[in-house]
Amino acid sequence: MGQCLCLEDRVIEQPPVNLPWELEEEILTRLPPHSLVRFKTVCKRWNSLFNDKSFLNNHFSRSRPQFFFQTNSKIYSADIIDHNIIDPTIELRELPASFDIPYEDTMNLTTFTTCDELLFCTYQFWKNGTALWNPWLRQVKWIEYEPYYKDTIFCISGLGYDNSRPQKVYKVLGYFFWRLGQEAYPYQVRVAIYQCTSHTFTIIDTPDEAKRPNVSLNGNLYWITSNVEGPSGEYFIRSFDFSTESFKPFCLLPCQKNHLFDMFILAVYERDRFSLLKQYYETRKIDIWVTKKSIDIEEEEVVWLKLMTLPTNNLRSLCWMFDPISYFIYGKTLFMCCGGHRSGVACIYVVREDLCKEIRIGTRIFQCWHCVYTPNFISLP
Repeated sequence: MGQCLCLEDRVIEQPPVNLPWELEEEILTRLPPHSLVRFKTVCKRWNSLFNDKSFLNNHFSRSRPQFFFQTNSKIYSADIIDHNIIDPTIELRELPASFDIPYEDTMNLTTFTTCDELLFCTYQFWKNGTALWNPWLRQVKWIEYEPYYKDTIFCISGLGYDNSRPQKVYKVLGYFFWRLGQEAYPYQVRVAIYQCTSHTFTIIDTPDEAKRPNVSLNGNLYWITSNVEGPSGEYFIRSFDFSTESFKPFCLLPCQKNHLFDMFILAVYERDRFSLLKQYYETRKIDIWVTKKSIDIEEEEVVWLKLMTLPTNNLRSLCWMFDPISYFIYGKTLFMCCGGHRSGVACIYVVREDLCKEIRIGTRIFQCWHCVYTPNFISLP
């Protein structure tokens, strides 16, 4: 509505002021996801932005990582408010469900990981369902599975795609438990890839196996392993390349274990690099390492830099947490989520040189799975 001016008992209505479209679009890219999604219905022009790849990528580049939670009945996002102030807080927001939440008896088999901008919702055994998901758009795409092989159970390791193609063709890496008789044991393990477009399996003749937890970057899966278990072993990152459908070593870790119970956790850093969290069992001190350059598809030497060392005497030892642990780095601050599945208590830790704050999620038993996810409005393929 325009501005009204009174002049000698006459009302003169000023025409509304229209902002330049470029400025209007720039303002919208800076809105938080929960606000922007509500504005789709304001006008056709704003709604059309959700089909504009340039706008969506610009908005995604400004988005901050959040923690994503799924309980037996609800879905939440946990946003860190005022990352850089002395005492950050958490805003827990319930999201609309895109599909039926799994029953309690399957919750302990559910995991959530990310593959680029998408959530990958998977159960350990495929018969319960596997899907690509964008909760902010309320889009879900089930990955169908036809039981081609009788007397087998297919266990899922992770999701990726062939990065040598212009279009992303998603594939699921896992392994079959092949029963060798009528009894549950003995069984044979066979690695397999499920092609999401053709709905077919390819068996890979290899003794390798993709370990969980793992992270997805540029279409490939990466995880930490060692040649010998224990502090004397050499720990390194191993990968699975979906374009060549092969396992291969990626790089050595920048540090090794000093104690059997030292903890390593791998994560994606700034969307194109790796970060490594190491907690020392005896002191509970935490070192954060990051790769110097982005992880490109082309192989080259990986250089690690130590980003920070955090004295965390009041932080629990991570090696005794049997629940999943997810984290991200924002500036010089570590945001880490622990627990919530077997323990029934989920906590977010905010850790930097001068702070180690524990924020409990919920006031009662909060059984959930969680992961780090950057909200976006990129549609499912």
